[in-house]
Amino acid sequence: MRATVMIVDKTIDAGLFREQFPYIELVEVDTRLDQNRFVDARQHPPASAYSNTVAHWRSACVFRALAELSKMESISYIEFPDADGLAFCTLQECRLQGFLAEATVAVRLYGSHTALLHAEPRPLSISDLHLSDLERKCLRDCDCIIASSAALSEATRAAFDFPEHEWSPRVVCHQPLAALLHGSSIRTTSAHSEQRLVFGSEFQRCGRPDLFVRGAIGFLQKSPTHLGPLTLDVRGVDIAYREQIERLIPRRFMEHCEFIYDAEWPELDARVDDATVVFAGAFESAEGRAVVASSRGARVILNRANPAFGEGTCWIDGINCLKFDGTAGGLVEALERNFDLDQTLRPVELSEGALPWLSAPRHRAPWLPLEKAPLVSVVVPHYNLGGHLPATLDNLTKQNYRNIEIVVVDDASTDAQSELVIEELARNSDPRIKVVRLAANVGLAAARNVGVRHSSGRYVLTLDADDLIHPRFLEVGVAALENSSEFDIVVTPAGYFLDDEGPPSPGATANFCDYAMFSGEAVVAGLLENRFSTATALFRRSTMVRFPYIESLNCYEDWSVFMRMCDAGCRFIVTTDVFFFYRRRPNSMVHAPRDLARQRIEYSDLLRTSSSRELRQKSRYLMVGLGAAVAGNRAEVAPAVVEETPKPVPTARDVIGGLFGPGGPYDEEVVFASLKASRWLERRAPWVIQGAMAGARWTWRVYRAVRSLGK
Repeated sequence: MRATVMIVDKTIDAGLFREQFPYIELVEVDTRLDQNRFVDARQHPPASAYSNTVAHWRSACVFRALAELSKMESISYIEFPDADGLAFCTLQECRLQGFLAEATVAVRLYGSHTALLHAEPRPLSISDLHLSDLERKCLRDCDCIIASSAALSEATRAAFDFPEHEWSPRVVCHQPLAALLHGSSIRTTSAHSEQRLVFGSEFQRCGRPDLFVRGAIGFLQKSPTHLGPLTLDVRGVDIAYREQIERLIPRRFMEHCEFIYDAEWPELDARVDDATVVFAGAFESAEGRAVVASSRGARVILNRANPAFGEGTCWIDGINCLKFDGTAGGLVEALERNFDLDQTLRPVELSEGALPWLSAPRHRAPWLPLEKAPLVSVVVPHYNLGGHLPATLDNLTKQNYRNIEIVVVDDASTDAQSELVIEELARNSDPRIKVVRLAANVGLAAARNVGVRHSSGRYVLTLDADDLIHPRFLEVGVAALENSSEFDIVVTPAGYFLDDEGPPSPGATANFCDYAMFSGEAVVAGLLENRFSTATALFRRSTMVRFPYIESLNCYEDWSVFMRMCDAGCRFIVTTDVFFFYRRRPNSMVHAPRDLARQRIEYSDLLRTSSSRELRQKSRYLMVGLGAAVAGNRAEVAPAVVEETPKPVPTARDVIGGLFGPGGPYDEEVVFASLKASRWLERRAPWVIQGAMAGARWTWRVYRAVRSLGK
């Protein structure tokens, strides 16, 4: 079979690769280089636009590389790793425009970033949350999920909280291919007193090098005749964490330890030969390494709590490995069993199952071109934007997709130009334009709800009266939803253009002054930032009826509706191209200055009304911790500096820095010294503190009495 291996952002010797794998084509993708973003007049955002996570940008580069490869040869099967969300853009384009319509797109479970977040303590950033959302969506949208065992599949499903009926039909159990690259030993080496003890996992917290060191040192203390070294690969490891592990080793055992700081893979593989290799982590992607170690004849000791090594896998205690209970004491016992009894072990035998590229289920329906164009209703709420509304309507009437109705909801505009424009529209003979005039101003959320109620299309697009969409957006979005009945919404990145510069020309390869990127189903990060969509998206009308805008919200009403849709399980398709053009006006709602306290109130209202019920019940407590951190977030992405405002609004960082920074009233050193002095007084002279407090109370009473006499 012909095959292609795509290497992303890794250095590889192409000549050596061709020498070892002469029948496999190598494609190298370097996402740090300039990319051809304007292929066939398509507008892909640049790398700088993907501020939420670099992984989204890397997935876009992989999609473009696959698109070029597909022009030269047909592709019937693609397999992605689950880590880093590399399949994201490819899977979205498969659903969006029938990309690789005949191919099966699979994701193999190796060990996602999300799994690491579940398995080890680490400081979380917003990028971690965005990456988790990308990985989750890749697993949800792919045709096939490949797991080495049912136990590993179930552990991953639980980590991402997928429903059973959505996950299990797409799972195929297939063993890792690592052993094929190394061959297989006929027998496993015997245990002896000079045998090396090797830490087999990557040197990271979830791999539990601390557990390995504690167990190995415990074994050496009980078995002083054992002379073999303890070997740990610490290349590229965080120095502070490495030193933390080193401190677990008593000084008298340091001569037993071998830390590898610089070595190539052949040398590392050689250290596995004639060794006992320990895999101590309880949830990690170590199975490939364990297979390699066993196939080379090493004696393998595994943590039975790791789903990759538990019951129902190819690893059988006492047959091809030894297992321990996940504790340091259990590892000591396993090592004693390994060396004292010298049990005969044999290399692991991988079960031969159906090859996924030949038998993987493909649940995606065949891509069919549109035969009938269902009606699309475009809801345009309008309030005092008469200077921009005609351009927006002209943009809509020039869409490639022709079967549309435009519902303009005038929210009781008051300026003369807007009133004149609405009156002219009401007299317009164009049957596609419907004008709804409200007697009183009801607000943006309520105006959109009115527009949805007056719409009659199968699909609804919401578009503000000063914004524009790409001429192909409706055409692309309707085709995607017609071909994928399980999806509900099509969202698109936004390109920002300045009001005085005018909109981009249709189909032009424009570089916008700013971008807003989205992941659609922002299950995790969506709580802190709106990475669902802008106000403009294409919905099934039934979804809009089910989730109306909350009219009591003064802002964040878009964030609110997407949060509720996502929580209810609605599915999003995200375009790679920019199909929405946002007009940046200094006095628009998004860019209007709001003080910090107001932003906190608005965010609290969003949590109170739109998050999951469990979170709503605790949102008051959540706000204590999150209020300051997320107060600057907006429903749509906007620059941190507000244009044409007389005075910049201080951010949470500015406020906190002013209070606790150098020279502030709560300078860190001053606070520390004060706390230290107060603790000393509490222990040595509590009467001083009590007297000071009593004096302060009497001083306050005297002050109030004098002030009342003065009045």
